[in-house]
Amino acid sequence: MASHNFDMSKILTVSDIISKPALPTEMVKHMIPFMNVRHFLDLKAADIWGKEWPLRYYTRPNGSKICPIFTTGWLQYVEAKGVRVGDELIFSGHQVTAADGELPGMQYMIRVTRPSLVTFNGESVPLDVEYLA
Repeated sequence: MASHNFDMSKILTVSDIISKPALPTEMVKHMIPFMNVRHFLDLKAADIWGKEWPLRYYTRPNGSKICPIFTTGWLQYVEAKGVRVGDELIFSGHQVTAADGELPGMQYMIRVTRPSLVTFNGESVPLDVEYLA
């Protein structure tokens, strides 16, 4: 069976923060196997503390934009974490096997980092927004 592990990231814009994040289009190929011919997927993504955030991944089948988005749950995450323009959204999915060894599923992770003034060898070290709240 093919692995469906993926990691994607993007620098967040004003419209990502106040409305819905436009996600990279390459994410679609990783999500389609779990969508059962629908144009959305309700999922839970864990943050670095293990708290699960309910999100709706949506592919906009009839829209003018081809990129997928997060709808339900995204703005609650933004508000709770203090996400700002210029932060980096990191979203990943990792295939997991059920306890009975059957029907693999996906475990999703979400995190947002912010460039900091902290440097290592002259390079800025991104910090999780969780630590900056």
